[in-house]
This record gives sequence, structure tokens and C-alpha cells, in this order.
Amino acid sequence: MLIFGHPQIPTNPFVRATEIHQIAQSLASVVVYFYATDEKAFELSAHCSENGVKYAVWVASPLEWALMVNFKPSYILVENEPKTYQSLVDDYLSDARVLWVIDKEEQIEQALKIRIDGVVFGAFLGL
Repeated sequence: MLIFGHPQIPTNPFVRATEIHQIAQSLASVVVYFYATDEKAFELSAHCSENGVKYAVWVASPLEWALMVNFKPSYILVENEPKTYQSLVDDYLSDARVLWVIDKEEQIEQALKIRIDGVVFGAFLGL
């Protein structure tokens, strides 16, 4: 299981981006993320995909997942119904990893029980 944002586990930072120039200025070690509902989400996804940028996209519906997964994100960030998205990733053999955005360490055990690829703490994302 992947765990991002736990104080005892070192990980590369996630950085929110809304413009292509922010991605271009980011270090190669960071994971860029944005929301599928962002005005430029398709443009950002295409840029990341074409330039080999490791990125995550936050989705809130299966339709958003279906649209965004075509751009080959490394991670799919979800806040609600993580099992639904994990099933989609598994059924469609997507290479993207589902990361459930959590608030408490106790939720890691719940994520393990429902077999989610990983978790990321909301505070780690700056929420």
C-alpha cells in the first residue's frame, strides 16, 4: 500500500498546479496534482502526459475518472467512495493508482480492508 503524507514515511511532495508554467517550473521529484473540474484540466493532463510528468488528478465522479484516465495519470485522488474507483481501475486495467484522501491514521486500516492502492493525507496536499 502506498502512503503519502505520514510523518514517519518520507515521500516526494505533491504540488497543486493550475497552469502549465507551474508544472514546467516544478522539480522532477514532485508529483503535480489538480482537479478534474479545473478549467484547464484537459490541457494540464495532456501536457503532463506528453512530457512524462508524474501527476495526480482529483476526481469526484466515474465520468471524471473515465475522461481523465485516458491521459495516463500516475494517481487518481478520491475523497468519497474509494472502492468504486479501485474497482474501475482494476476492471479496466488502468496503470493509475487510486489514492484515498484521508484525515486520520486510523483510515489506513480501513483502506487496507477495502484493498485501496494507497492513501494520502489531506494535510499533505495542503487542504
